[in-house]
Amino acid sequence: MTVRADDAEPAFPASLAALRRSAGMTQEQLADAAGLSSRTVGNLERGRVTPHRLTVRRLVAALGPEAASLLASFTEAGGGAAVLGLPPDTEPFTGRDGELATLGEMADTAMTADGRSVGPAVVVICGPAGAGKTRLAIRAAHRVVAAHGAQGLLLDLRGRNRLAIAPGTALGHLMRALGVPESRVPWPVLERTNLLRAVMTGRRGVLVLDDAVAEDQVRPLLPTSAGWLVIVTSRSGLAGLFGARWCPLDPLPGDAPPASGAVLDETYHRLRPEARRLFRRLALLPPGDHPVTVAADIAGLGPADAETAVDALIEAGLLADAPRPGWFRLHPASHRHATRRLRLAEGSAITGRPPRGH
Repeated sequence: MTVRADDAEPAFPASLAALRRSAGMTQEQLADAAGLSSRTVGNLERGRVTPHRLTVRRLVAALGPEAASLLASFTEAGGGAAVLGLPPDTEPFTGRDGELATLGEMADTAMTADGRSVGPAVVVICGPAGAGKTRLAIRAAHRVVAAHGAQGLLLDLRGRNRLAIAPGTALGHLMRALGVPESRVPWPVLERTNLLRAVMTGRRGVLVLDDAVAEDQVRPLLPTSAGWLVIVTSRSGLAGLFGARWCPLDPLPGDAPPASGAVLDETYHRLRPEARRLFRRLALLPPGDHPVTVAADIAGLGPADAETAVDALIEAGLLADAPRPGWFRLHPASHRHATRRLRLAEGSAITGRPPRGH
């Protein structure tokens, strides 16, 4: 069973798809008429993204007067509320058999009634943009729903942009999806957390918290009772989410395009100043594996600060751990972005050369 905000097909995605077909338009034609990308139109029809009011108005203008109902369904859906419910498992998917097996075993343990589990199973799927985190989570969630007759929920936490959903707002979305009337939802975040956990107790389900940005965004949303598998996806490792298991992903060969400049910029700007400085100075190194001591040299940091900055860049998905202890891996895409950030921030002031002989 898949649970949605109104326990039915989402009004806006269904209305948009029906109106487009009625107008005899393809997704590409509608996108062109509305000044949007075809990918955006596709994601809107699948319920994977939340439209802005301006986007809705563009769609109405492109579809004609008959599309006025889109505004009504947009308002009924909360005028931009996060999408709830598992989207169809239709995206191309290859590999990840080992990860799927592990997630299935965690679900089996969390949902069996033989006393093996006293709490939820929580797993963090982490990795860079394009690694397939969300696709893996959705595929695993659908398997759990089918195998256990469980409820299925997906909440997009929007960590990829600066309008990430606050915990109080996310709690409200989840409670409404689980049938709690608006009048019963308290205002304080702690009271919302307690009520959500009470409502989830005695149920079985899989909850996908997609695109989380920090541990504090996730903790209030976690159930405390057995019967739940919670799958969190994040570009960061969320190392402070105690009790969770981690499932790091690297992109499969040829599986996904590199992260866009906008995505990398958002990630860069969230870093602390020391980590941003180190990331820029990585442009002085060639792509490949390097020791943390070199990071200290190029960024003018002490050993402890350099190690902290490298850890922050690994958490953000801008660097990766190298097989050799005390070393990190600089991918070509991150090197190109570091070069761009260095030119923007420090211009021609950089005259140094990377250390030799490491």
